Amino acid sequence: MLIVVQFQDGLKTLLSVHTRKLLHYKRLLERAQAATAAQLHALQAEVRVLRERERQRVDTGTASLVTDGDDFCVCAGRGEADYWSGYRGVGESNDGEGPDLMKALKKEANGEFNEAEVRKAIRGLSRDERMRL
Repeated sequence: MLIVVQFQDGLKTLLSVHTRKLLHYKRLLERAQAATAAQLHALQAEVRVLRERERQRVDTGTASLVTDGDDFCVCAGRGEADYWSGYRGVGESNDGEGPDLMKALKKEANGEFNEAEVRKAIRGLSRDERMRL
């Protein structure tokens, strides 16, 4: 009889530990889903803003991107379609000059950064310099 009581107590303990862990993982999953939903909402809002900005650029005639008819860019704003054009900037060359991060971070006339110059400057930094940045 004593063995049965000990066995039942052990099962109750196991059930309580299992229930606590299950509740912990359920809450963790809920938090992850909420965070993912919030990120998705923010990305959708940003896409709407960017589409509206591009639509305004098209309306004013300042758009310079090649589109496929659905107002989606098919070339990422680059004229060349080589394999590495998405990674490197078009026309980018390693001319032996050191990275000029200040020059790269200056805003252009339209108020945006030159992304290719920023990437070039960042790639030119050493690992320690990138970590400090």
